[in-house]
Amino acid sequence: MRTRALRRALLSVLAVSAATVLVPATATPAAAAGPTECYNFGSGTLATLFPGQRLESGSRLLDKVSAAELVMQPDGNLVLYALGNPGGYRLPLWNSGTYGNPGAYALMQTDGNFVIYKQGGGPQAGGGIWHTATYGTRTDWAPKALLLAGAFVVEGRGSSAATQRWSTSTNERDNQLCSAFEASSHDWWAGAWTQSATVWLVLQKDNNLVMYRKSDGKAIWNSGTYGGSRPVTMQMAYKHQGDLTITQGDSNGTVRWRTRTAGNADAWALLQDDGNFVVYKKTGGPGKGGALWSTGTYNKV
Repeated sequence: MRTRALRRALLSVLAVSAATVLVPATATPAAAAGPTECYNFGSGTLATLFPGQRLESGSRLLDKVSAAELVMQPDGNLVLYALGNPGGYRLPLWNSGTYGNPGAYALMQTDGNFVIYKQGGGPQAGGGIWHTATYGTRTDWAPKALLLAGAFVVEGRGSSAATQRWSTSTNERDNQLCSAFEASSHDWWAGAWTQSATVWLVLQKDNNLVMYRKSDGKAIWNSGTYGGSRPVTMQMAYKHQGDLTITQGDSNGTVRWRTRTAGNADAWALLQDDGNFVVYKKTGGPGKGGALWSTGTYNKV
């Protein structure tokens, strides 16, 4: 089973022994309330680094809900993790690829750039090994770096849209997905993820939809859609009448994978606490029946 190179690279990284006064709390997935609740995104209270503030080697940044954490690892790699049970496995969602630089730290600069420096380096001394390229001279808002709802975002001072804002694009989404007229506003883009009590579901940037077990991080199901020249989206577009699809971002909107549940208007999908990802009829749901398709992973958690 192929999963993205990021995860494979990070599996070999030593576990972090970070010094922090913050203790990760158990993430609280959204309750399954039926298709009327499908349009909620993952929530959180943001954690922020303001200009001049550093993320030292061995420290971490968490939002108040603690669904994810940003860790400046002692090996120099900056890693964004989705948190599972306290003290348990954490799923790497993104990393800066700067491992091999012990003692490196990250700095939110006054010029709007977020930079990782080697140990002993800095704005005057040099030694930058990675940055978001969000530097500039705009003064219409204050630059900052923040962690919220599963994504790390830098708001800079750049003069263009590309240099004003940088993001890991790893937003946590609700664990339900519905048919909708406004499909484009509810699509999952590559990098999006969600969770239940037992599993994570990630639409990876290699275009593969993968389910990971929280107990040990093992991949237990995937859509087989990795690769391709363009990023994909996952949606339950109203025009597909209940079919959950992964669609390539080209002019044709090529469908690369589907649940083949079309013909069921207002069907909805749910990532369940038992580890199963299920498409239900409009009136169906846990305890009600009406399942149209599932990953069959309820016995693998």
